[in-house]
Amino acid sequence: MKYALVLVNIKGLGVRTFSYLIPEEMKEIIQIGQAVLVPFGRQGLINAFVVGFSDYLPGDFKVKKINKIIDETPLFSIKYLKLLEWVANYYCTDFVTVLNAALPMKLIEKNAKVEQSVSFINDENEKLTKRQKEILQLLKEKGKSSLIDFEEEAKTTRSTMKKLENLGCIKIDTEYVYRNPLSIFKDVKTEPLFELSGEQITVYEGIKSKLKSQNPILLHGVTASGKTEVYFRLIKDVIDSGKNVLFLAPEIALASQLTKRLARKFGIKDVAIWHSSISDGEKYDVWQRLYRDEIKILAGARSAVFAPLQNIGLIIIDEEHEGAYKQTSPAPRYDARVVARRLAQFHQAPLLLGSATPDVSTYYYATNNNNLFEMKHRFNNSPLAKPQVINMQEYGRASYRGIISKPLQIEITETLERGQQVILLMNRRGYSTYTQCKACGTVVECSDCSIPMIWHASTKTLKCHYCNKEMHFPDFCPQCGSDALSTSGVGTQKIEVLIKELYPDARVERIDSDILTRKNAHIELLNRFQKGEIDILVGTQMIAKGLDNPNVTLVGVLSADTGFNIPDYRASERGFQLLTQVAGRAGRGEFKGKVLFQTYNPDFYAFQTAKSQDYEKFFETEIKSRQEFDYPPFSQIIRLILSSENQFRAEKSAMEIALRLNTMTEKFGFGEYLETLGPTPCIIEKIHKLYRFQILIKNKLSQKGHDFVSKFLNKITLPKDIKLAIDVDPLDIL
Repeated sequence: MKYALVLVNIKGLGVRTFSYLIPEEMKEIIQIGQAVLVPFGRQGLINAFVVGFSDYLPGDFKVKKINKIIDETPLFSIKYLKLLEWVANYYCTDFVTVLNAALPMKLIEKNAKVEQSVSFINDENEKLTKRQKEILQLLKEKGKSSLIDFEEEAKTTRSTMKKLENLGCIKIDTEYVYRNPLSIFKDVKTEPLFELSGEQITVYEGIKSKLKSQNPILLHGVTASGKTEVYFRLIKDVIDSGKNVLFLAPEIALASQLTKRLARKFGIKDVAIWHSSISDGEKYDVWQRLYRDEIKILAGARSAVFAPLQNIGLIIIDEEHEGAYKQTSPAPRYDARVVARRLAQFHQAPLLLGSATPDVSTYYYATNNNNLFEMKHRFNNSPLAKPQVINMQEYGRASYRGIISKPLQIEITETLERGQQVILLMNRRGYSTYTQCKACGTVVECSDCSIPMIWHASTKTLKCHYCNKEMHFPDFCPQCGSDALSTSGVGTQKIEVLIKELYPDARVERIDSDILTRKNAHIELLNRFQKGEIDILVGTQMIAKGLDNPNVTLVGVLSADTGFNIPDYRASERGFQLLTQVAGRAGRGEFKGKVLFQTYNPDFYAFQTAKSQDYEKFFETEIKSRQEFDYPPFSQIIRLILSSENQFRAEKSAMEIALRLNTMTEKFGFGEYLETLGPTPCIIEKIHKLYRFQILIKNKLSQKGHDFVSKFLNKITLPKDIKLAIDVDPLDIL
């Protein structure tokens, strides 16, 4: 080929592709995925990498030559690029956006800098001090796999600091370190796999018989049924066959716990972790090891689906029902479960999904494909804790501050007296959920978003949980000028304060996204809870999954109605899943567990099935409702959001697109199978100063309908002040 298409990251332009002439001496060695140096205007030589080739250009252009191949070892393959191309097509976005999300651009830039910077160590003309040379030589000798603290060594000249950064060191406060991705697990000791129980063996053998199936396999097992041990046995089989395993968990905290368990079972050498919070240096090391096929098991959160793991023999997605697998913003708004299904097809590998509360669509397809396996008993045969309902219509007045009922207080006291631990779920952050004027009823809202500001007592500020805007508590009502402002509602901060008032001698901690500001803070807190250093753990939904602490015998849900009161077709499913999952944290050891749900609406069907831990009954009711209204799995939802600072223009653009789409579907006879709903204002009408209108498309034509809508959207041109967000398979319609 004559030309190479390369990807560059230019300040001001962003991630773009450009064509460059391939010099004769490179034609035999240049490959897809290689890092190269190319000339780019006044910026001189910049870093890029090859993503394609061609023999001609569409136009008469003066094309510059590639200057140098930085590393002949490619960072990704053609198969990898084909996966990213499929993602771009499926999620109706451009290829470069997907590349930018999947590939660690800063990491690749750092790789080029390392290549250029290392050379000066041997350059006799470089005027370095003896101390500088010692530092740089030390870096070179230690390589990229050791944890090195350069706190003292880095206290030299500014130029040395820059060279350390160029060599791939990460600056943390005043320290320059190179971190091993598994350094936090350096003390892990290997241990043998557990022997499987009778039910586990049956499921394990059944799944093995389906491993050549082209359809996903679902393992539906109650909480603490031992699904992970079945996973581990299957992983061993795959590794023994010479292939590798991708293991996804829904959140970073769970991925870290999972990696630690995998390291215990299979050794640190063959295990790696990948998620958005690991540093560029860590990603650099893991990426190269993955591409060289030096890693057998890769664990991670949703972004790990884009890591270049080679020779995949099995993909496992644990807690597959979790919404954290879906990236809602920015584009590409991909779902790791959907991408993993395509990745499994590329590698002709089985995809195994596991959950105690599967996604309704997943359960429906697995049942119809005869790919459903169930584990209905806990591993140690201990009974599931049946939740007790506390009707707050009866107990509310006698509750502490109207929030913590008397029965829950009694159970907490008795649990602490036995030396056991308590989990309390409040699925709202902050101290109070809204601030209202008692004179005129005005609720203080974010000026940029149409949602109430949340009072955070720890910082003494009102915060918007969408745009992170903060403000001091107002002295007067912005509407009527009254000073009769008061906070209402309950969040995790308030629960933490009330519990400390009720139980001053107990060790109480809170876990939510507000406290997870420091790297690995969540791991440290959960480790302390596991060791028994915390008596009562208060938290949001992140405590409802993955915690396997045998000393937890009481779980209290302080506002069980919260998840059901959202105007969204998936609200009942999400509420049921959350309550069922958090109930499963109790009684996982030798002690019997108790679960208490506080509610004002005890008769709602999703609440009743969560109380009885009856997924099948919930599914039967929910699937009938989905079929009646043509919601997934009986259609595919594509959501279009038109937004602008001008409310009228946003609405007008949305109306024009909806009209054009309806006209096109009727013209081609698809009207009955491609239903357009809206436009209507979004439930949250304004975010980040932008007014929002949505169009929902119900696609009942599968791939044919998706292709039709995708082609239609590709032809849309909008004014600069109008933004269009396309969300394929949205998790919510807020």
